[in-house]
Amino acid sequence: MRIFILLIFLLTINIPNIYSQNNLIEILKNEGLQNIQYHEDENDIYLSYENNRYRFEAEAMAFVLKALSNSFELTNKEVSILIKNKGIAMSLLKTSLENLRLLNTKEISFEEWLKRSILTIKTDAVENKLNKEKLISKSFGKIDVPVGLQLDYQLGNFDNAIRLRLNIQPEITTVFSKGWTASANYSITTFNDLSEKVKPRLVIARISKDIRYKNIMINISGGSFTRNRLGLSTLAHYYFLNSEQFRIEGSYSKTNFGYFDSNFSIYSREQNREMYYIGLNYRNIKFNTDINFRYGKHLYQDTGFKLNITRQINEVFIGFFLHQSKGLAKRNVGFEFQVPIGTKKHLKPTAVRPMTKEFFYLPYYYSGSGAGFNFYSGENALINMKEYFPGTIKTGLKKYF
Repeated sequence: MRIFILLIFLLTINIPNIYSQNNLIEILKNEGLQNIQYHEDENDIYLSYENNRYRFEAEAMAFVLKALSNSFELTNKEVSILIKNKGIAMSLLKTSLENLRLLNTKEISFEEWLKRSILTIKTDAVENKLNKEKLISKSFGKIDVPVGLQLDYQLGNFDNAIRLRLNIQPEITTVFSKGWTASANYSITTFNDLSEKVKPRLVIARISKDIRYKNIMINISGGSFTRNRLGLSTLAHYYFLNSEQFRIEGSYSKTNFGYFDSNFSIYSREQNREMYYIGLNYRNIKFNTDINFRYGKHLYQDTGFKLNITRQINEVFIGFFLHQSKGLAKRNVGFEFQVPIGTKKHLKPTAVRPMTKEFFYLPYYYSGSGAGFNFYSGENALINMKEYFPGTIKTGLKKYF
């Protein structure tokens, strides 16, 4: 009889936590967050999720923090939140339910909450803790159809000061397994006084694999890329101080001249080109500013260095660059910017989801030479990592609390 009473007592104590867990997972699923995993023990809660709903990762994190605070009103435990991209761990937040409640009720300031919390790119321990847990609301196998704009331009003469070519670029992309992406980007010219008539065609058609091992991230992509390149491209980043402040990076590509024509047939010719570089990136965390230096061989086989200085302001990037080369041209200088477009919140992920592309990118080459040029092989987890940096998330979270 005593054992029966004890069992009833223990079950009664545990019911609120079971309800809180189920309530939290349902809230995250209903909001459209994916790849959710949950583990709870005596003193800790471990949660992972992937955001394919909000355009800005900090806004998704703010939603998760408020959901956590509201779901566990009677519990005080340490919380570890793992953020993913393409099923790969990107960054980690550690806090406590008590501090979350104090932040939510304005009893402590956002700055004080940050002092009591940890944001890091070191994710191994928590990822290992969650690996055995069931994956809820999987993102794999779903198809997104983002539509974006691409602008080519050239300074003209007094009759036509700026010559333009405006392309609408729908894309089909799917993450079909952890780190595996297949995508195809189709370009349709809608306005053109820059060149002869350009027929609609596939610009990018590729398969890509992202890998993370500790603080080393690798991307391997094969297929058809921009600037009429057909072949293989690899990229690697190593965050050797367990933070975004410093990273070593390297790249190697081997491609031929090739592209898909308007009839989806591949045209190619022998033009083997090797490209490679090794570089160092320093990030000023306080101002979210990158200073990037690379040395290597570029698209037109010129050899030299590239220096980029880029400021990130939430979702806006403004950069200046200098490319100094031997070979084709001596120097190329200019600036570039990337701004968000479309809605702040996409439709909930479904089997097929139309959406706007998340950003518009435009470079300006002051000297107009081809020094330091590269091709674009499509987005990947390494490029996306800048949104998951602890400094970026800290800056972005502030306006939600």
